[in-house]
Amino acid sequence: MGSLGKHWKHSEETKRKISKALTGKKRPPLTKSWKEKISKGGKGKKRSLETRKRISLAKQGLNNHFWCGGITPLRILIKQTYKYRQWRSDVFTRDNFTCQICGNRGYKINADHIKSFSLIMSENKILTIKDAMNCEELWNINNGRTLCEDCHRKTDNFGNKGRICKSGWGILNILKA
Repeated sequence: MGSLGKHWKHSEETKRKISKALTGKKRPPLTKSWKEKISKGGKGKKRSLETRKRISLAKQGLNNHFWCGGITPLRILIKQTYKYRQWRSDVFTRDNFTCQICGNRGYKINADHIKSFSLIMSENKILTIKDAMNCEELWNINNGRTLCEDCHRKTDNFGNKGRICKSGWGILNILKA
């Protein structure tokens, strides 16, 4: 009987028979010597660049086990853009990397929107990255300030405190200020 080769495919009937035979059976734990054989089998093998790319592409998007349907929130997508990183850098430079409340310099600093990021998105009806890129108010460095992490946590719009939910009820913290 010869080798089955790399591309052998079982028929559906054979798959059902194998499945039925294995139903209810537990696989015995791997022995130490068997684990060593598995480990040695992959060592020293170099995959070509083409193979590495193919494997990498096979694990992207829908094929990735972490895929959740492309639901990355718009605010996160905006904060990953070059324009947002440039805005942060400009705010830090203008404020000399110094917290505008307590005066701490350079350590764990955040760029904070004085007028809430979510309020700007709501008022300007920003629904896409393109809308965000064209919104001048979002990128105005005069609406930004440098804060250390501790001072930023105390602001009215840190984290979820100032976020506008779809129903609009999240605006209460902003109106108090």
